[in-house]
Amino acid sequence: MRMLKRSRVLALVAALLLALCAQAIAEAGPSTEAAVGTSGAEAEATGEGSDTAAGDDPVVVRVGAFSYPQSVVQGSLDSMLELSEMLQGDAPSAEEKAARLQAAVDSFVGLGVIENKLTEAGKNDFTETEVEALNQTARSKYEELWQLMYQQMQKEDASVTEDAVTGQLEDMGYTFQAIYDELELQTRQNRAIELFVGNIVLTEDQVDDYYEEQFVGPDREDYEGNIAKYDQEILMNNNEAFYTPEGYRYIHQIVLEIPEAAIKAAKTEQVALNRVTQAMGTALQQLTMDAIQAEKWEDMAEAKAAYEAAEEALKTAQSEYARRLEAEALPLVKETTDEIAAQYAAGIDFKTLINRYSTDRTDRNVNGDGYPFHPDSTMWPENFIKAASALEKPGDLSAPIVTEQGVHILCYAGDVPAGPHVLTDEERELLNAAALRYYQLEKLNELVDGWQADYEIETHPELLMY
Repeated sequence: MRMLKRSRVLALVAALLLALCAQAIAEAGPSTEAAVGTSGAEAEATGEGSDTAAGDDPVVVRVGAFSYPQSVVQGSLDSMLELSEMLQGDAPSAEEKAARLQAAVDSFVGLGVIENKLTEAGKNDFTETEVEALNQTARSKYEELWQLMYQQMQKEDASVTEDAVTGQLEDMGYTFQAIYDELELQTRQNRAIELFVGNIVLTEDQVDDYYEEQFVGPDREDYEGNIAKYDQEILMNNNEAFYTPEGYRYIHQIVLEIPEAAIKAAKTEQVALNRVTQAMGTALQQLTMDAIQAEKWEDMAEAKAAYEAAEEALKTAQSEYARRLEAEALPLVKETTDEIAAQYAAGIDFKTLINRYSTDRTDRNVNGDGYPFHPDSTMWPENFIKAASALEKPGDLSAPIVTEQGVHILCYAGDVPAGPHVLTDEERELLNAAALRYYQLEKLNELVDGWQADYEIETHPELLMY
């Protein structure tokens, strides 16, 4: 499965779409064919609401006059699980899957209550004109979402194909039909809100509370004090977070090529490093196989010990190779590194020197703020971490250091703002819409809970699988 690139705008869009679909139904809901002038009672009278629907599709949820078959509820559950895995990056646990199964059943109970109430008020059906309008809106919204995803993916890979974009959206549960179903459900919810909830005016504090609860808080809990996790999930995957831990700084760098003579002189250490790297891969493969087959942690002890030994050997080989490269390379590039230091001391901007000397021409290094770095980071070579951490204030330069990537001169460009992400105007607009829908549905859900006593409700969660 493709991993979702974590974008703040996409996260807010997803929150709004999920709020619009309060029951988190991605591929479910009444079909478009049954939508035109067909109430639940009429559907049941024609056999669509019977215990054994067409194709032997048993009913999982029945609320009053409305029934929802296994295929529909199972589709909703599958989409919920897939979206959860996509957003979290990990498969849900058995407990989480069981909770989502119950949530899927409860969501259709709530939908059934709403449809019964709307039917009683004569507001549940759609005219052919309304169906066509929903189709047009769904096509427009899908195209907007497709273009947003395309732009996001193109930032990572300029050669991204249309099929890849469509596949990414499908992995997230966003097909044209899914968006149509969400809009249809949204329309019913809008009618219910207008009839039963009324107008809600949110204060800034309520919107801020929603932002903290739904976005900032979870990221703070995940990343505060866990720099390695922030590095891995956000920085290494080029994702975005709603909260940044304290202590990050921006680093610009000039990277010079390592002279060929230095590489040849360190050939022995390079061969040793390659050998240890291969051994590390073998140890990791064995550990993975044991993890799949093991019934308990003790069964993996031997493979785990071998992996840890290979990991230490790799660190040692990397350090020895880096030290030898540094000893051989620095004298050969001293004239250039001294020239760079002199020009910087004379007042020439570091970005100008990057353009003049560096092989690192990434947009982040040349035009952006620089690379986010934390003294507790583990994603950089050891001597890089030591040199970057030693810089005391913005504008300071490091002495030249050598890694496998080249000869580096580091510049402390500035501090990364810590704490909650400050929303852009676009993000704030999306947040306001999502928050309003959230509070409206919260009130509607309270009413739905009270209305459940008005209807005969039958559920069969045992017919669902995860």
